[in-house]
Amino acid sequence: MDVIVYAHTHWDREWYRPFQEFRLRLIDVMDEVIDQLLNNTLIDFYFDGQVIAIEDYLAVHPYRKQVLTELIRNKRLRIGPWYVLADEFLVSGESLIRNLLIGIKEAKTLGGSDFIGYMPDAFGHNSEMPRILSSFGIEDAVIWRGVGNRKSEFIWKSKDGSSLFTTYLVEGYYQDILNYNYSSEEKAKKIGKLLNKIKEHNLTNYILLPAGADHLAPAPNFVAHLEEVNQHINNYNLHSDSIINYINFVKLKSPQFETVEGEFRDNSRNPILPGTLSSRLYLKRANAKSTWKLNRLAESLQAYLEQAGITSGRKKELEYAWKLLLQNHPHDSICGCSVDEVHDEMMSRFEQVDQISDGLVGRCFHELAHRVKKGNIIVYNSSDYAFSGVIKVKTPENLPENLMSQYLGATKEFTKEVLFDIQTIPVKEDIRDHHEHLIWVEDILPHSINIIDNNYKYKKHPTIVETGLKFIKNSRIMLRVNDTGVLTLSDSDSGKEFYNLHILQDYADKGDTYNFCPIPNDQPREGTLIRTEVIEDGNLRGILRLFYQIEIPESLDREERFRSMVSLTHLVVVDVIVHADSRRVEFKTVWENFSRDHTLQVKFRFSDKVYRTFAENAFGLIERTFNPDYSLSANMPAEKGQELQTNTAPMQRFVWANGLGIITEGLPEYGVDENDLYITLLRSTGKLSRETLDTRNLAAGPPLDTPGAQCLGVQKVRYAICAVEKPDDLFIEADQFMRSILTETGVAQDNSREAEIPHNLLNLDNPNIYTYAVKSPHGKEQKGLIVRLMNISDTAQSIKIQSDLGFSRIMEVNSLEEPTLNQFNPDEEIKFKPYELMTLLLD
Repeated sequence: MDVIVYAHTHWDREWYRPFQEFRLRLIDVMDEVIDQLLNNTLIDFYFDGQVIAIEDYLAVHPYRKQVLTELIRNKRLRIGPWYVLADEFLVSGESLIRNLLIGIKEAKTLGGSDFIGYMPDAFGHNSEMPRILSSFGIEDAVIWRGVGNRKSEFIWKSKDGSSLFTTYLVEGYYQDILNYNYSSEEKAKKIGKLLNKIKEHNLTNYILLPAGADHLAPAPNFVAHLEEVNQHINNYNLHSDSIINYINFVKLKSPQFETVEGEFRDNSRNPILPGTLSSRLYLKRANAKSTWKLNRLAESLQAYLEQAGITSGRKKELEYAWKLLLQNHPHDSICGCSVDEVHDEMMSRFEQVDQISDGLVGRCFHELAHRVKKGNIIVYNSSDYAFSGVIKVKTPENLPENLMSQYLGATKEFTKEVLFDIQTIPVKEDIRDHHEHLIWVEDILPHSINIIDNNYKYKKHPTIVETGLKFIKNSRIMLRVNDTGVLTLSDSDSGKEFYNLHILQDYADKGDTYNFCPIPNDQPREGTLIRTEVIEDGNLRGILRLFYQIEIPESLDREERFRSMVSLTHLVVVDVIVHADSRRVEFKTVWENFSRDHTLQVKFRFSDKVYRTFAENAFGLIERTFNPDYSLSANMPAEKGQELQTNTAPMQRFVWANGLGIITEGLPEYGVDENDLYITLLRSTGKLSRETLDTRNLAAGPPLDTPGAQCLGVQKVRYAICAVEKPDDLFIEADQFMRSILTETGVAQDNSREAEIPHNLLNLDNPNIYTYAVKSPHGKEQKGLIVRLMNISDTAQSIKIQSDLGFSRIMEVNSLEEPTLNQFNPDEEIKFKPYELMTLLLD
């Protein structure tokens, strides 16, 4: 059999060493790669499908750009299409698209071409990857984890029909035999055994063999070395070539390929490390907030105002922010399975992204405020859904008359008018009292800018919120608290009641950052209610504070067989928040974690077992089935080399089961346990990887201490529940929960310029079409507005785009923002197939 050996390295930018330390190693490895390519001792080298390693290298050695560009252009050094190799479940679908957009653009600038969807070490694969990669014109993928017992090639489809020709690295990418200090005969023997395993899964007489591993340079004198090993191997012919040539050879053979649809999270042959969904949850929370601010608030408002001629372009600033965000998305970064220094640096990047997003939003509102009369309120709705409800306003001025409002308090700060005026230096005299209010608004159009002034009139007033020591209610929902702190939700829209909600339970965890591992016969420690307090009894918002006490053992014992005999009292403070006329009950939960080696969950218990869930995926929804009676503990210990399956799964913002939705801000792990649907609030562990666990009987990384992964200290989490008939209904609730409306107040002397502000920015008038991005085109000279829309339903849909921005042409583009053949007139109906994702250029 012909064995195509591709030389590569897998480059974790940061992991068991921090970024700058690994960059020093990167320089050494890259120098070796360049030298071998120039000396023709290496024919072809695959640099892990990402571009950022080249960027990091050139930041220190810019003089080598020309030689790198020549090697890349001549297809000797292969890079891209990714900017970074990201985790596929813990980041948004739009982030994955920006990752490719930036990565391909930068790769092409360096001479790159012929891209494949190379994902050698992702911890499982998202069902949306065929759709995402196909939208960039990429037809082929190479993957490893989560595929299970399949053949080496198959067709992988998303549910919209997009497909990829997919090569499965049956024995993984990590093959460093050529770098061993063995004789050629011994290397040939080991490679032969490896090839015998791979051959069992092959469809043709070609085998793809990776030669490389994490942070590894190619073996010295690679081609000659491979030829020498080849002389000692039987039944196989080894030769150095590219992945792309291998794929083309296999396609020419035209065997019968299986078609597979869905995600890959099968850990029967290799671990998918599901504990990373809940390791260092503070990272996931920060990522959710930063992504929302950048993608859905700052970028969209900037794009709309730029299109309206109100503000100048900020493409460079936005790309810089996206790059900072993406640098936190590699799997060893966002998954929380690196040394503490790595994650400390990540938090700094998230903070910088937020600073840029807040600054861009502030500058946009600065332009709007100078067109709006002083004291009038500017309301920007970034969501696809019309809004009537409660919003928050902070202003140094008096509110317009006749507004139904609720006063919250005051802060002292600089006025925005001064902060964003480049001709003025803020001084202490510019600090003013800013008063924060809740106000009731009606009929705020989707994607719109609205001005509320003294002429604002209500069609109706909402029913006020009522809050007592054991209940909180509005006109649509009522939440009752029993003596132990268990909640009951009554939903008037559906006529349903849900009992036994919000049960806090804590379990021992002797795992590591990669895998949860319970101890045998562990009994959960349950939170008990000790008192309640009405914090806010307003007409528009009520807050009922619940104080739970939970006794959590200090840690595991020294042998890590049992939980410590010493328990520490944890006070968990839960603010239950209800707004007027809202269907959601929101929770803000705060506590200080004193204990180690444990996990804290909040459970929502149904009268029936949970067999099926719908969760928000990278795009749209994903349906999953569960065995509610499966027990992780009952299946321990794992056999050697195996990882046990779990009843946990990833989500973006929400999950739905048995008529109830749970929405979270950056809590991506949910699970099923008999009648319970739960989310993980905290997972506390102190090892990067253990050599063996009862749930994973193999090492996942070096056995280093990670005290930061214990997540000691104050924890703050947000989540909500909502009774809805269909999981699709949670998109609107999740948007509002994430705060899709922004406000500011005007500073102009009169309202003479208010007419310059467009009101209806983008109205699709179809709740089944969901907007994932509104942005300016990526190209330097491109004008117009890019919108990415998805039909989230299983039936065909259509829209007519309405906007005050005066578009004269609508053109479908791919994810590289290049035109396709489809063009539409502004008044023409645009049709969507079921689950179709479409990117449009409006100009």
